[in-house]
Order: sequence, then C-alpha cells, then structure tokens
Amino acid sequence: MTTTGLRESKKARTRASIARAALQLVAEDGLQATTVEAIAARADVSPRTFFNYFDSKDEAVVHLSTDRFRRLMSTLFGDEVEPAANPVLQIRDLMLRFLEDTDPDSATDDELMRSALERDPALFGALNASMTVVGAEFEAAIASRHDSARDRDLAKVGLSVALGLVQTAMLEACSGHPDPPLAERVAHYFELLESAFR
Repeated sequence: MTTTGLRESKKARTRASIARAALQLVAEDGLQATTVEAIAARADVSPRTFFNYFDSKDEAVVHLSTDRFRRLMSTLFGDEVEPAANPVLQIRDLMLRFLEDTDPDSATDDELMRSALERDPALFGALNASMTVVGAEFEAAIASRHDSARDRDLAKVGLSVALGLVQTAMLEACSGHPDPPLAERVAHYFELLESAFR
C-alpha cells in the first residue's frame, strides 16, 4: 500500500472512531448532553481534530450510517456495475450481497443509532439529509454515464428504488422494530415491489 493509501486509511479509521464515539455518547446521554469535548475524549483525539473531520455533532452521529449508505450506493451504481436487462433485480441482488458482507460492527452501530434516534428524533432529519446528499451525488454520476434519456431515466428509477427501500428499511429498523434483520427486510420489500409490478 502506498503512503497516500496508508494516510487515507488512517484518516478513515480516525473518522470512524470519532463517529462511533459520538454515536455511543448520544445513545447513552442524548444529543444535548453530549459535547464535542466528550466525543473527542472518548475517541482519544483533540476537539480540534474532531472539527477536522466533522462540522457538527449531528454530522458525526449519523456518519457511520451515511458512510455505509454511500458504500451501498457505490456497490449498486459504481463504474464497475454493468447495465442489466432487469435493473430492479440487479439492484436487489447487489444490495443483498452487500448486506450479507457487511461488517459485523454494523449491527452494533444500528442498535446505537436506534437508541440515539429514540432519544433525539430530530436526528432523523440529519440522517435523511445526509442520505439525500449521497443520493444526489450518485444521481449526478449516473446521469453522466448514460447517453440516452431513456437509460438515464431507468438509472434514476433504479436509484430511487434503492434509496426508498433502504431508507424505509433503515428507518423502520431504527424506530424500535429490529426484527427481521435489515437484509431480510430489504428482500421482503423487493418481493412486494415485484408482486406489485406483476
């Protein structure tokens, strides 16, 4: 791995460490009671370092969920993904594969996010805003890769399906309904979608 790669990897670990500390503290004490100083102390960094990575506590708290969503969008719509005859089924299969391969820490992070959202429902707004930004990034990337208006529209529909199903599944999981697991919930929603089309 190059020096640049090592540096980026270290930055990603530091960002995740700060985000996890923020999420833990907000889940335990609530957003108002959690200070940047407390987050920095738990992550073993300085408050100045916190602000090198995040603009606010809200942004730090939702980062792990947003980052996973960005990785999912990259799996579904990255440059290496070839167009398929049935993009909805392709999205379903790629999404389920991604969820199966997800880091085991994600389940703990999901539980912490659920607790944080129960304490501070206003965080739903920050989470939704972050995911909307990610969706817009990928919509722009998708539009630039397709020549015809029809293909761009199909890609946008696929993105909308992915965004809607993941957000619905995550919000339901984070609002006190942990079962079934996220992957099963997403698969179920795709089955409903397919049956509606039939």
